[in-house]
Amino acid sequence: MRMLTKTAIAVCTLVLGSQAMAQIVLYEGEGYRGRSVVIDKDMRNLDRRGLGDKASSIVVERGRWEVCEQPRFEGRCAVLRRGNYPNLRGTGLEANISSIRRANEKRRYDNEPQAAAGEDYQFRRRANERTTEVPVTSVRAIMGPPSQRCWVERQAAPAPADPGAALIAGILGYQVGPAPRDVQRCTNVQGAPAHYEVTYNFRGSPRTVQMAAPPANNRVIVNARGEPRM
Repeated sequence: MRMLTKTAIAVCTLVLGSQAMAQIVLYEGEGYRGRSVVIDKDMRNLDRRGLGDKASSIVVERGRWEVCEQPRFEGRCAVLRRGNYPNLRGTGLEANISSIRRANEKRRYDNEPQAAAGEDYQFRRRANERTTEVPVTSVRAIMGPPSQRCWVERQAAPAPADPGAALIAGILGYQVGPAPRDVQRCTNVQGAPAHYEVTYNFRGSPRTVQMAAPPANNRVIVNARGEPRM
């Protein structure tokens, strides 16, 4: 009996531990911007968590979650696995999420979109994280590979060597000599910026980060450790 009790306690501890690890972060705006809320349990109605149904981007840090457009897990739903979702257009829900719950790990769902590739999530602002602005000291554009631009030109035919023959051909209505031809010409065009290397000063120490666009107002938002936040 004592052994069965210990086994039951161990199983319950394992289940509760896995549930406690499950976590999903909802953001008000696309690209992990605006207000955010952390969810670690089933929510039948998200109106109580501040964002209502206005979540526009999501990060699943742990677990696998079912998000639905209506309260009580009704209406259209999608299942999101661990990863980054900078927008919800691929889910079919847009910004309408009113309820959320942990998905059954053994069940397969019809609407289970893939998470976005890339590391854009690493600079997102965590919930309740304090940030400040620091000055930018330099911005350097890293150019992408050059591309080739091509066009077609109509090349006139050379004049015939015998003017008399050309005159007769014009009167009779037929052409003497080669016809005009299309010639393709190409030139190399400098590539667009692939990214920007931004150097900023944090507590007297220079830091460098790669950004998709140059920072606005020559300032970067960082957290208490000097890590950039978007």
